[in-house]
Amino acid sequence: MLFLRISMSRREAPMTKKGKQETAQEISVIFVEGDADELMIRRLLDYYVEKGWKRKDEVFVHKTHGTPMFGKMKKGLVKIRQDMEGKARFKAVCCEFDTDVYVNGFQKEPDWESIRKELKRYFGVVEFCCLRAETSIESWMLDDAEGLIVALGLPKATKIKGATGLEKMGNLFRLNRMSYSRNKGMEKIKPIIDKLDISKIREARKKELKEFEKLLGVEIE
Repeated sequence: MLFLRISMSRREAPMTKKGKQETAQEISVIFVEGDADELMIRRLLDYYVEKGWKRKDEVFVHKTHGTPMFGKMKKGLVKIRQDMEGKARFKAVCCEFDTDVYVNGFQKEPDWESIRKELKRYFGVVEFCCLRAETSIESWMLDDAEGLIVALGLPKATKIKGATGLEKMGNLFRLNRMSYSRNKGMEKIKPIIDKLDISKIREARKKELKEFEKLLGVEIE
């Protein structure tokens, strides 16, 4: 399990049988679909910190290898709680996912309101939001197309071809004799994503990021 530690706040908890007072640590968890999603979210979190964001609780980024359905989120939250010896207090949960499979009618979008209620029922989650990557996380990366082309070592005049963000990304990588995988390419795509202008991407995706940033308490220009 991977996580990014921002900072922590501890709340008072009931006394133990031995008379010692335990502490509960407030946790926010961001569930993401795959490697590319995780890398982009981490870049965003780093950017927020660079711009002065100060978070009082700990933030975990948890990969679910596909749309973060309730079963996958439940498994992840249980694991986090076990790792923290039952001292985790889940303050907020955010689900990040690509919208292409729903826009194209390949899948039916989950009932997020029911999932929100289940998270509150089983884990006491106070806040919940969805971060919809329109129409894919690759589309976000292409918001800095110029930087992407340079990062791949391609000529600046390179034309980007493809009907979707995923197709365009795959075609660009092939021009550099590389294969692109959003789910199994952490080591390969990280150096590329690290070179992207995250401020440009955030500016292009402000509407999509509004609820996400509100949930995390991000207040930056």
